Amino acid sequence: MGLLNELEEIKRKEKERKKELQKLKKDFYEDITKRIDSLRTEARIYVEKMDIEKAGKIMDEIKKIEKSLDEIIALRVRKILLFTIWKDERDVKNLTKEEELLYREVKDAIERHKNMIYGREEIQKVESKIGEKVEKEEEKEERVEEYVLARVKAPSLKIALPDRDLILRKEDVLHMPKKIYEILLKSDYVEEIKL
Repeated sequence: MGLLNELEEIKRKEKERKKELQKLKKDFYEDITKRIDSLRTEARIYVEKMDIEKAGKIMDEIKKIEKSLDEIIALRVRKILLFTIWKDERDVKNLTKEEELLYREVKDAIERHKNMIYGREEIQKVESKIGEKVEKEEEKEERVEEYVLARVKAPSLKIALPDRDLILRKEDVLHMPKKIYEILLKSDYVEEIKL
């Protein structure tokens, strides 16, 4: 049975079972993505051999496989979200590794939400955390890089920048970031000009 047929069968069974998840291997998603990667590698080999027709067929197959996998994920996530609200944790079965993580994260978020509703103290804690986060982001925005006006003392100096090399000569004066100035100062290549 090909991968696409296998996924279509899983999707069909998932639709039939409205209130429960069918049992999949714990590493189901990992296994499927490895198999998709293997198909991509196969397609690349055909491209290198200039067999574009076969490569195209494999790429079409991959698109269908990914669409089917997306539909399976949507069906299962919908059920998992309902489980977090209505089912007792002991009754939740047949989750993959990734789904267990999703279930726990959503369950925790719902508990925090309930706590906020039932207790003003929790709301204040959350509001405080949000306020702290906003303040930190504002501080980051306000931080402006400091610059220093400096004179080159070395006979010649080459500085490697991300986009080009900068060549400086003795007595050149420039406005440079303080971090770079401090590095060059250690080797006595520059000195600050104070106005």
